[in-house]
Amino acid sequence: MKQNIKYIISTCAALALTFGLSAQSLNSSYFMEKMTKRNQLNPALKTPNGYVSFPMLGNFYLGVNSNLGLGTFLYPRDNELVTFLHESVPADEFLGKLTPNNTVELDLGMDIISFGFWAWGGQNTFNLALKSQTGVYMPKEIFQFLKTGQKASGITRYDMSNITVSTDNYVELALGHARDINDKLGIGAKVKVLVGAAHAEARIDRMDITMSQDEWLIKQSGHIQASSLLQFKTDPETGEITGYEMGNNFGIGGFGLGFDLGATYELIDNLTLSAALTDIGFMNWGELSRGETDPNREFRYTGFDNIGAEDDENGENPFDNKVDELQNDLEALTKFYKSESQSVSKSLRTTMRIGAEYSILNDKISFGLLSTTRFGGYRTYAEGMAAVNFRPLSALHITLNGSVSNMGSSVGAILNICAPGFNVFFGTDYFATKYSTQFIPINHARANFSFGVNFTFGKRHEI
Repeated sequence: MKQNIKYIISTCAALALTFGLSAQSLNSSYFMEKMTKRNQLNPALKTPNGYVSFPMLGNFYLGVNSNLGLGTFLYPRDNELVTFLHESVPADEFLGKLTPNNTVELDLGMDIISFGFWAWGGQNTFNLALKSQTGVYMPKEIFQFLKTGQKASGITRYDMSNITVSTDNYVELALGHARDINDKLGIGAKVKVLVGAAHAEARIDRMDITMSQDEWLIKQSGHIQASSLLQFKTDPETGEITGYEMGNNFGIGGFGLGFDLGATYELIDNLTLSAALTDIGFMNWGELSRGETDPNREFRYTGFDNIGAEDDENGENPFDNKVDELQNDLEALTKFYKSESQSVSKSLRTTMRIGAEYSILNDKISFGLLSTTRFGGYRTYAEGMAAVNFRPLSALHITLNGSVSNMGSSVGAILNICAPGFNVFFGTDYFATKYSTQFIPINHARANFSFGVNFTFGKRHEI
């Protein structure tokens, strides 16, 4: 059974990594007043000049966000590394590093073209970008089952529901406008048109395992679905999905609509409060290929018999036959069968940000606090960030930050060179301090990096 669980996980992971990752901007840039991309965090945040960027230059983001790390699964023993399944690794030591919901989210994003200009009483923005969102979500029970299995006595139960891998890939066209209502209040809004490229999801909705000395009882239900870019291979007689391959159909997979809303307010001199809701909306994926497990199938195993039996006259061993039967029954539980295609609507990953910034020394230094809460998706994400922003020169801005979240804690920094005519930035929100020789984060896999080059133009506006 453990081998079957591993098969499910590996299949789901392969499905996710077939596609791209999730796009976003650095939270560290929220308080950088000349950062051209901070309007993606709050549409009310303006920059003093107009700007324009081009493919591969404007904004590139790469990162991973997880509450797991290499040190969760590998342990040093006698000058060697062993996995968490090794008998020398106590169950409590391994399971103590896990949370009820364990997550790995991979991020990659790139602007195709973007620009902003001042007109009509405020700053207007245009952004065409490739975006993708991929995540793997696994409950703690699945690792507990792999490590401890059945208890020595009594009944052992595992609830391994909601094992999920999902990826959404689309092109986003965003049009925004930000303006000041008076000398204290500023507002901004964006409308986003989404064109879907590829979607896939593999999900075990329910897997209940009851284990006792007398029998095992396993019940499971789940589904797999994908847009036309991922094609399922099926058995023509049974309808069983036997594999998948990348197709050559790069047509439109779906459409969506989203909105961003934001505001800033100068409460007193040098103290500015701000708030935003981004990605309010939905994505509709049409005519997804779909497969489901057999809802009427359950597995009940009452134990081996005929242990030590002799081969019969045909040379077959009853015990070996029982082992083969067990293997076939377990494999049948993880099979998906072709079902009717259907459309699926999903909410976007709505995110709320609340910020406060206090500046000193004629705005040469400021201190910021930023709360970020993501409601959409398969898991709620919450983070608090404290930042110190240095503006020693008009053309040089630096931000240092520290953050704490339900995915772990980290530090980060970003450098923005904002001389007249161009804007260059690079930095990170999450800098992992301990890596393996393969440059994989040891403790929590939270690390990202972003850079961009933008060209600025027009007269300078007060913001």
